[in-house]
Amino acid sequence: MPIDIGPFATTEVVDFRSALETGLFGIYGQTGAGKSTLFSAMSFALFGAPTKTDQEPRSLRSDHAASDLPTEVEFVFELGAKTYLIRRRPAQERPKARGEGTTEDASEASLFDVTGIPVDILGPSQSGRVIAEKKVSLVGQQVEALLGYGADQFRQIVLLPQGKFETFLAAKTDARVEILRDLFDVKIYRDLAARLKEEASEAERALRDQRALYVARLEERGFESAEALELGIAAAETKVEEKQGVQNGAAMATEAARKALTEGEQIEKAFSAVDTAQQAFDNLEKKTGEVEELAKRIEAVRNAIQARDLETALRDAEQESRNAVEAVTKVEAALDIATGAKEVAGKKLVEAQSGEDRRQQVQADLTRLEAIENQVGQAAALRSAFDDAAKDEGSAKKALTEAIDAREKLKSQRDATDLALDQARKTETVRGQLTGELAEVNRERVKAAAHVKAQEAVADAQRNVEAASNELATRTDAAQAADAALVDAEARLSRTQAIILAEKLTEGAPCPVCGSHDHPAPAHGMPEQSGLTEAFRSAQVQARTASEARVRAESELGNFRMRLDEKKRALEEQESPERTLAELEVEIARLEGDVAALGEAVDLDAMAEQLAQLKLKLTEAEAAEATARTAAGKAETDLAGARAKLDTVIEALPEGLRTPEAVVARREALQREQRQLSEALEVATQQDRAAGEMLTRAQEQLEAAKRARDAQQQRVKKAQDDFGARLAEVGLDKAGYDACKAHFPTLDADQKTVSDHREGLIAAHTTLQNAIAACADRERPDLAPLQLALADATQTLNAANAALATARTDVSSLTKFKESLAAALAETERLETETGPLRGLADLANGKNDFKMTLETFAIGAMFDQVLDAANMRLDPMTRGRYRLTRGLEASGGRGKRGLEIEVFDINTGKARPTATLSGGETFIAALALALGLADVVESLSGKIRMDTIFIDEGFGSLDTENGAGTLDQVIQVLAALTEGSRAVGLISHVGLVQEAIPQGFYVRSTPSGSRVEERRGLG
Repeated sequence: MPIDIGPFATTEVVDFRSALETGLFGIYGQTGAGKSTLFSAMSFALFGAPTKTDQEPRSLRSDHAASDLPTEVEFVFELGAKTYLIRRRPAQERPKARGEGTTEDASEASLFDVTGIPVDILGPSQSGRVIAEKKVSLVGQQVEALLGYGADQFRQIVLLPQGKFETFLAAKTDARVEILRDLFDVKIYRDLAARLKEEASEAERALRDQRALYVARLEERGFESAEALELGIAAAETKVEEKQGVQNGAAMATEAARKALTEGEQIEKAFSAVDTAQQAFDNLEKKTGEVEELAKRIEAVRNAIQARDLETALRDAEQESRNAVEAVTKVEAALDIATGAKEVAGKKLVEAQSGEDRRQQVQADLTRLEAIENQVGQAAALRSAFDDAAKDEGSAKKALTEAIDAREKLKSQRDATDLALDQARKTETVRGQLTGELAEVNRERVKAAAHVKAQEAVADAQRNVEAASNELATRTDAAQAADAALVDAEARLSRTQAIILAEKLTEGAPCPVCGSHDHPAPAHGMPEQSGLTEAFRSAQVQARTASEARVRAESELGNFRMRLDEKKRALEEQESPERTLAELEVEIARLEGDVAALGEAVDLDAMAEQLAQLKLKLTEAEAAEATARTAAGKAETDLAGARAKLDTVIEALPEGLRTPEAVVARREALQREQRQLSEALEVATQQDRAAGEMLTRAQEQLEAAKRARDAQQQRVKKAQDDFGARLAEVGLDKAGYDACKAHFPTLDADQKTVSDHREGLIAAHTTLQNAIAACADRERPDLAPLQLALADATQTLNAANAALATARTDVSSLTKFKESLAAALAETERLETETGPLRGLADLANGKNDFKMTLETFAIGAMFDQVLDAANMRLDPMTRGRYRLTRGLEASGGRGKRGLEIEVFDINTGKARPTATLSGGETFIAALALALGLADVVESLSGKIRMDTIFIDEGFGSLDTENGAGTLDQVIQVLAALTEGSRAVGLISHVGLVQEAIPQGFYVRSTPSGSRVEERRGLG
């Protein structure tokens, strides 16, 4: 732990590793030398605060330190398998880098994970992985998250500073609860109690609302009590009986009128049937002449149908005859074409036979071409040798040119790389400076963005609260308006009901509502029209809906206000940025622009290596250039010799046949001409033969077509004779047959028309006679008076039915209302029964019990009992079994509750008494035992908080000693026993007996120029 604060003028390194291995060690020195300053260094490193709560971190700077030596604490600590390093500086002044005077440096802190890195090599250049740096608030949050407690708890259970050792021992219940709440994970109990309270409040509110609803529903219907409701139902049932009698009389009158009208309608129906039958018979008589004419035409059509098949045969024969004539014409045209084709083919055959001389000349040219081809082959071999020599000469020259270019290129690259390397070194120096500045500004931007986001969240939450407030005001106004409408509807309904009731009151008869025989002031006036009951019920529904909406709006507003408070707390917990987000963005853009202007980062080592390689390649390229120049001269000489040999052979060949390609092309042309002459003769022969065969087929087809034409003409003649004979048999000529053909499709329909008419005429005559017989001895009635009588009776019945339905509806409505009230009462009792245990449990969990203790405090108390048990295990040997720490009663409102008060039970007196009655030494021992017990329990209950080391500052001077058997000796033995496990205990004291008992540790030596820390492994 390197430090340079307080009395330490220079950097002091305190290495606790050997002391921790020993287990029990001391920190000794003269008063004022700086022993407690080591504790302050630890507390400041971890939490940014000295052990003394009233000391400012700025005051930690040593007055002995050089002005250019910054005040700083570097602390390495272990948590389980992880090792961390924290480096912290307080706000302090330092000399200005330029000019005279001083400037202010802000406080800063950094936290690193150094797991696996040897402690001896840790320093500014090797600090491990960054967890948080620069921002003290962020580092503080990370440290508390790792340790599981803060500075106050650290001072009270891990690092017990001078003068504050017994604070926890003497603390009241509330103060001790705050300490233990942070150490023990009791959030689940606090959350459970809060949840129980919330659910119980909701249940209580639902029960209260249900009770109010029962009473309100009675009042909405105008009844003061359930008894008044019963009287209203009885009055409504009496009215139903009255209306039922009226309805029965109206129903009988209506039935009689309906029966009279039905009888009259039956008689009228019979007279109407006579009229209808006479009209139908007359209509059919009028069509009789037309139908008979149709019957005659039907007979003629039947005769014509007997000749229809022969007419069809005649038409088919005529069509086939026409087809035969067309076939003869087509075959004659084909014969003319075949004759012309035969003549053309004969001429082409004569022409092809005349090219025999040319075929023989082509064969002779092919024979001579073979000798020329052999000579061209010799020339091709010489040309190939010449081409190879020319290619070698070109390759050699190209290689020489490339070698020269490569040398020049490498030289340019070497010079450019040398210059670029010098420039890159300067650029990377600037880039490193800009990158560091950019990283710092980016960290500021992240924090500033988080702060802006928190501000926006607060603004959004505020807007939600305002919107919810407006919504609540709107819902409140709506609920008030609905309530007013309900009151008005109820008043109108009550006034109308009173007027109707007053109309039925009889002097000396009891009132159906109140039972009184006196009616001193009955209501007067005209009752309003129907619809008041529906209006009243509608107003009830609207009032209830508006009330529920207002309650929901109130709940929503409460939720939004709670969220606003949460957002404000989150904003307050954040540290305000020194610069705005816009300013940081501008600064980042500037720095990024400066970095971008520098271009891509350059690997200087790689560039230096590249320069060395270029120099080596340049030397190699110069050697390659000399070799290429020699090879180019030799290739030029070989090319001249090959050219001379090739020219000698080519001059002996015919012009145009000096290359293999020319010979091949000439041979292919002769062979192609030879093939064309042979193919032309073969084609001409085949065409002549095919033309002859086609001419023969055409002549044969013409003879067959003529024979078919003559046969079809004979068939037509026979079909004409057969058709004429059939017409004569049925007594028709051609014109009469053609006239009947138009009626062939309608023959069946025409026959049905005649048949239907004749049958209908008979049926109509029979119907008319029957209808006349049915009306014999009857007079035709007048239906209008009967219909009017039924309409009047029906109207009277409808009015009676409506009145009866209204009366029954009133009874049903009141009965259902009564039943619904019973359901509401049952629901109230159910809610009372079901939520009773929940409300009782919530009261117990939130302190409404005999001990007036919340569930959270009870859970802390149970854990605190374990702390006291563990403390007594330490206290018992240190006091030789005299004292035990117990929980006492705390006065509250004239009664006592068992809180977290501590009393000490004295075995000598057999009584418990306050810890304030202990002597100074006894107080020290009790507080020490309590702190050790607390450390044991906290570590056992929390998998996160570990207390492997505890420091004790002063207090040993108050203990007595008796040659190894005094209180001091007992305390040291207990402390020594603690180190038998994995725990270490550090003691700060100036008492000589403590130094003799525990020689190992550190000695803080004070000098006029400042203090220094010396490690001790024994007395010295």
